[in-house]
Amino acid sequence: MTDFLIAASVVFVLVAVGATLVAWRVVRRARRRFGGWHARYLDTRTRFLTPGPRRDAARLRYRLHAELAATTEMLTTAPQGRIFRADAAAVLQELVTAAGTLDTELAGIERFMDAGQQRDALATIAPQVQQLIDMTYSARQTILRTAAEDRTRQLSELRSSVAAQAAALQAYQRRDGELTL
Repeated sequence: MTDFLIAASVVFVLVAVGATLVAWRVVRRARRRFGGWHARYLDTRTRFLTPGPRRDAARLRYRLHAELAATTEMLTTAPQGRIFRADAAAVLQELVTAAGTLDTELAGIERFMDAGQQRDALATIAPQVQQLIDMTYSARQTILRTAAEDRTRQLSELRSSVAAQAAALQAYQRRDGELTL
């Protein structure tokens, strides 16, 4: 009887772990798909708004979301230390926090009823949003440039290694296949 209970417990744990992994993958895939829909919704919505500060605020929100999504993707796939700060996750968290704050303020500006108030508030927030967009772009460029420098260094080392192997082969062939140490 106890063997049966142990076997049933093991099977239950394995099924629970398997179900958890499947659920995690489904949630992750859904998050990716719906994340793209949210960006498309914001883009479509900005196209149908009447020109003015509300539309400008919505466009800034869309640009901020797009830049942050691209930077998030790049920073989460970048190896640690690839940017000039050892912790890419910390940089990403700071960018997400700043973007969230600015996004909330832009959403509030969109809800203002008076266009003059929207214009005044947007004039205050827009430079900060643009600065954050520029920072996210700069972070991505830094990662790309650092990766290119790393590849250049690796290719140079590989070229030297191949040249050394080719020279060793030529020396081996000149000695009629005799290998002397």
